[in-house]
Amino acid sequence: MGVPTTDSANSSSSNQGSTADHYKPTAKISSPAEDQNDAPYIDPVVQKRLVRKLDMRMLIWSFLAYFANLLDRNNLQNAFTMGMEEDLDLNSSVYNWAVTMFFIGYIVLQIPGNIIITKFSPRLLLPSVVITWGAVVSFMALIQDYKSLWGLRLCLGLAEAAFYPGMIFLLGSWYTKEELGKRTMFFATGNQVSGAFGGLIAGGIADTMHGAGGLPAWKWLFIIEGLIGVVIGVLGFFLLPNFPHNTKWLTEEERVLAVTRVQTQGKQVVSNAYNWRTVANVMATPYSWLMIINFACIYIGNNMSLNFAIILRDMGYPVSFSNYMNTPAYIFGAVIAIAIGWSSDKTGDRAFHVAGTQLWVGIWFLILAVVNKGDNPAALVFAGTYAITANISMTALCLAWSNEIYRSDHNTRAVAIAFINAIGNLAPNFVNVRAWVVSDSPDFWLGKATSAGMSFASVALTIFIWFLLRIQFMVPKAVENEKSDAVEEESSVGGGSNKIQNPA
Repeated sequence: MGVPTTDSANSSSSNQGSTADHYKPTAKISSPAEDQNDAPYIDPVVQKRLVRKLDMRMLIWSFLAYFANLLDRNNLQNAFTMGMEEDLDLNSSVYNWAVTMFFIGYIVLQIPGNIIITKFSPRLLLPSVVITWGAVVSFMALIQDYKSLWGLRLCLGLAEAAFYPGMIFLLGSWYTKEELGKRTMFFATGNQVSGAFGGLIAGGIADTMHGAGGLPAWKWLFIIEGLIGVVIGVLGFFLLPNFPHNTKWLTEEERVLAVTRVQTQGKQVVSNAYNWRTVANVMATPYSWLMIINFACIYIGNNMSLNFAIILRDMGYPVSFSNYMNTPAYIFGAVIAIAIGWSSDKTGDRAFHVAGTQLWVGIWFLILAVVNKGDNPAALVFAGTYAITANISMTALCLAWSNEIYRSDHNTRAVAIAFINAIGNLAPNFVNVRAWVVSDSPDFWLGKATSAGMSFASVALTIFIWFLLRIQFMVPKAVENEKSDAVEEESSVGGGSNKIQNPA
């Protein structure tokens, strides 16, 4: 990672949301070839340095923050098994409501969070979000009854809401189409790594911290995992960028190149005023609705991995073995996710990578449902679960694709990503209540059959979205404002100009 360079002398601060910082670059990114070709020249050496800086700062931080996100979100089940249930005289109904309270907060603030990030510094907003949820989790060590548990779980959902869609949006504001897929998938593997090691961390705390300082192990779980989030959040203030035109730790040459890279692919990264046309761009075009349905169909397929430990336990394996088997399965899923993302970038394809993976997942769910009507032998359970881990990060690839579908308008892209993620996360929970009932373990026939059907439906939906894009049907366009909020920034690029403006 290169040493960050602040070029404050060349940039003057203006309204950070709707206007860009003016700057006059001292380094030109140009080539004689530009006289014969309208496409601006991109220096491969400078580009490599820029992408390396982004990877070492933004990408690695986003992975760590998402690891903490899932760690803090999912530690309630660990706390219950570590004595919280008995200490507070809680029951399963309280637990279910605690889970529900989180999702109420999580869904409510996703769209407002992504609206705010277009008008406010991501470098300040996203780390603040991580620090806030880490503090909320740490304070859960103070709860005395179910009411305070519900209240803090609601606050946790509100605190976490802005992170995932905001981070997806920020990644899409920097990386090109050839880079975005594998990096979005790498970011999303924080989910799998959290699933792989969350139980191990909880087990270590239970074995070594119970009774330390007079506190039970479950309180230490909240304190330690909450503080992990706080520390990672603080690091974000030093590592995260804003947007390509106003990130001060880039050199002037890198900043011009960062703007050029995304503009040549038709992506807008400067925010205008929100108006009814922004909403229409999301709601009145088919892509957000189709993506929500597709997202929900894909999300259902994660239940095999989520219930893997329960299935093994109810097949007669020891509880410890059942939990430990989650670790290699999730790590395998993370490796597959990165491989799919790399291939997607290499080929320039999103649709057929999503459709192909869903066809693979659907076939495996169908096999698991048909063989002995879900009462599968152990070898098939292991093989099927590992095969289906390819599904875990596919929603992230869908959001990377959405970053590209809505690239023409900064605000529309932010709202669309949050809208798809919020409703796409909410809808599957209503299906899960009926399809993946814990009392059906270890067979889960209805869940497997439902997941097979929805995976096959995802194949059809994905190909349909691809077809609509291919014929340019109602593709979202840039939103022009009557009062031209955005300030054009001009820089000398090979004798021409590089403008940060609303693409027509």
